[in-house]
This record gives sequence, structure tokens and C-alpha cells, in this order.
Amino acid sequence: MKTLVDALKWRYATQVFDAEKEIPEKDLHTILEAGNVTATAYGLQPFEFIAIKDQALKDSLIPHAYGQEHIAKNSVLVVLAIRTDIDEAYITEYIERMARIRGVSAEMLDGFKQSMVGAMEAKGQEGRDTWSAKQAYIALGTMMAAASELGIDNHAAEGFDPDKFDEVLGLKEKNLHATLLLMLGYRTSKPDDKEKMFQVKVRKEYDDIVTII
Repeated sequence: MKTLVDALKWRYATQVFDAEKEIPEKDLHTILEAGNVTATAYGLQPFEFIAIKDQALKDSLIPHAYGQEHIAKNSVLVVLAIRTDIDEAYITEYIERMARIRGVSAEMLDGFKQSMVGAMEAKGQEGRDTWSAKQAYIALGTMMAAASELGIDNHAAEGFDPDKFDEVLGLKEKNLHATLLLMLGYRTSKPDDKEKMFQVKVRKEYDDIVTII
């Protein structure tokens, strides 16, 4: 039986996708739902996912990703965008959702709410954005692992102009800011020598990176 470690050993940062091969809807849903239910501080989920399948839209983003064609030549491009409005109103909405789902009163959760509000206010906008980006990285890793378990190739990237992505995708007016990219699809069946080189995983030996005390 293939384990998660087996799947991650199989995975590499795919450079050339088979642009004609599409991810089944159920598998895409599984990957995005994995990101939805991933661990996140306080459970606040200070991010959203924009899954782009429209080819023309993906192509329009290539110039804003330093000409990297694999940004567009894939099955789905997922933009992980942080929320820029992690304020008391956002936290209140979260508390109300928690109260409804767990069957308790919002008043019962007021102490938790106030601790979150205080922590977020103390960070300032720049600190909140940095914190939110760290949460988005957790979601990214979870989605990459989920994709790999499904045998779906993936490539994460920071190499793009976030402000231009915001502009093209209309994110700013939604209180979102593009932060990370995740390309999903299937590796080419005819890799060139460069692609074959990328397929060979280079990692430290277990004992060189793990210390058990």
C-alpha cells in the first residue's frame, strides 16, 4: 500500500505538464477541500483559493510570472490569496460560525474572541499579512500532499508579481492578496533531459536532518 511518504518521494516540482490532460473534478475538489480543512492558527483560515481552469486567463498571467509558461500550461492554477481584513468583524463572523456548528452560545466564546482580536490588533497590518502568509503555506503543503497521494503532479511557486495578479483577478476589492501559486496537472509523457533531471529528488539522509532526544 502506497504511503504518504511514498507519494512525496514520487513527487517533484513538475516543470512541463501535459496541458491536454485534465484533472477529474472529484480529485480537484479533494485537493481544495484538503486545503480547506488543513491546520490553521485559531482556525481562522486567513486565506482563500482561486482555482483557475480558464486557459485564456491563465495565459494572461504569464507576463506577470516572469514569462514562466508552466504557470499557464497545466490543468489548474490555484492562487492562494491571503485575507487582508482579519479584523474584529472577520473574527466575529468566525465565532458565530463556531457557535452554530458546535451548538454553543457566542457569549460562551467571548473570551476566545477577545484573545484573537487582541492578538491580531497587536500585530498591525504588516504583521497580520505575514502571519496570514504563514497560514497559507500550511494550506499549500497540505494540498501538495493531497495531490501527490492522488497521483497528481504539482508545482508551488512564489515567482510572480502579486500586485499584478491582484489586478488581473480583481482581488484587492475582495480584501484578498495573491501570495502563493500551486500548479496542478500531469507530468509530460515525453520529458526532455532537463525535465528528467528535475524528476530525481535530492534530499538529505534521514539521520542528517532528524535529531531525536
